[in-house]
Amino acid sequence: MNLINDTWIPVRRADGTTEKIEPWRLTDHIGTSKSPIAAVASPRPDFDGALTQFLIGLLQTTCTPETEAAWWEWRKTPPAPDLLSKRFTAVTNAFELMGNKAFMQDATPADLETEQVIAALLMESPGEHTLKQNKDHFIKRGIVHQLCTDCVATALYSMQTNAPSGGQGHRTGLRGGGPLTTLVLGTDLWETCWLNVLEKNRYIGGVRAENNLPVDRFPWLAATRTSAAKSPAGLTTSIDVHPDQQYWAMPRRIRLVCQQIDIPEPCDICGASVVQVFRSFFTRNYGVNYQGFEHPLSPHYVKDGIVSPVHPQPGGVGYRHWLGLIENSVDGNDERRPARVIQQFHQTHEDGRLWAFGYDMDNMKARCWYDAMMPILVIDEGLESAFKMYIERMVQAANLTVRLLRKQFKQALFGDADVRGDLGFVESHFWSATENRFFEQVRQLRSTIKQSNGEYPVLESWLSALKHTAFIVFDTYSQTGDFDATDPRRVALARNELARSLNGKKLRDLLGLPRQDRSAA
Repeated sequence: MNLINDTWIPVRRADGTTEKIEPWRLTDHIGTSKSPIAAVASPRPDFDGALTQFLIGLLQTTCTPETEAAWWEWRKTPPAPDLLSKRFTAVTNAFELMGNKAFMQDATPADLETEQVIAALLMESPGEHTLKQNKDHFIKRGIVHQLCTDCVATALYSMQTNAPSGGQGHRTGLRGGGPLTTLVLGTDLWETCWLNVLEKNRYIGGVRAENNLPVDRFPWLAATRTSAAKSPAGLTTSIDVHPDQQYWAMPRRIRLVCQQIDIPEPCDICGASVVQVFRSFFTRNYGVNYQGFEHPLSPHYVKDGIVSPVHPQPGGVGYRHWLGLIENSVDGNDERRPARVIQQFHQTHEDGRLWAFGYDMDNMKARCWYDAMMPILVIDEGLESAFKMYIERMVQAANLTVRLLRKQFKQALFGDADVRGDLGFVESHFWSATENRFFEQVRQLRSTIKQSNGEYPVLESWLSALKHTAFIVFDTYSQTGDFDATDPRRVALARNELARSLNGKKLRDLLGLPRQDRSAA
């Protein structure tokens, strides 16, 4: 199977029909009366994210626009599939799934000694230690026994892109295990991909001429740069390879095992009946050990002068993270930077949509997959600093509200007793319940900030929403009878204390609102 020439990418067209395409058919029917391709439509959300990144990487590798004008030209007039096919053909030899130089697989398979079941290629599969300890309570072993060619190619790309900690010497992905990816969403799949391709100056930078060989882009074309030596030896940094390798990184030494069977059997992910199945792969530790890259598709934070990619955390991705995903944000000595593709999109001076996704990883264990969409808003020149200041105040006020809510909810149900259970569901409810209102207020703020004291009505409205939602969440969980031995008096006292805290001066001061005059009462 060749990942350039063969039909394997599952997509959904604008009319709702689904099919599989070759990558170069990305611009099918754009500008015609027929239905264009709207999005990737795989059986799993993490596969959707992986395949979208695959297509972006393929475009960036073969079609990097020389200038900003060239980028705009393809945005306004997408290239025909035939032209994309010609561009992609230049790298066809690096995209054979099987063979001597197999896509994203170790070039010296004889060195790989450990055989693993194919399910271990999936991010959520329990690790070896978990299986030995019989702790796979939530994500069970034995669910996936075999994969078809299309699904195994996607799983392989997803693992090499997101690779978590895998035990001694089993390297994490170039952005660490389970990075957060942020993309600009377009009106169709082509636009989504092209909006996330950087023009040459933003992408290449000062790449060294000696790092311009095919192996500098596609590491599986030669023997693996192993990393058995202790740091700093064995590291692969951004000055050692071509920038394209960011999309084709190979931290894991893997070799797939293909089996031909006589009677077709279903793939355990997509259900397709096939006679070529993948039930295992060989692996070995000490693959490529990447360090010091600033990947174009991920936001980063700077702490003590060290730039690191952002990773999803428990509780998901929501509006409290929004500012750092779309704009630079500084908090003391810490700085948050949006992905380079988001920075480039700002230069279009358009509103847009941001798609953020990734795994919340606890070392080698996947705790959750998060997937969120948020607006990208254009702010008038000269108002950016004030806008960011008010957004930060709104988020800080929400953070304080949720802390007060959690404190009094715990007091209502358990008093002063220690609570070992997870009360995160209270916070999650609050954040999700206030998200739509937050973005409504932000859009209003963008308009009213131009007026003298125009921010006050927006901030007052936001404060009212925070209070209202806090009481709804408190009442929902403290008075439903879901908890044994609830003390009604303790609940009432906690609710009164929550009201006192929310109506006090802290929230108003945090938002920069004038204090209320109570003398008239």
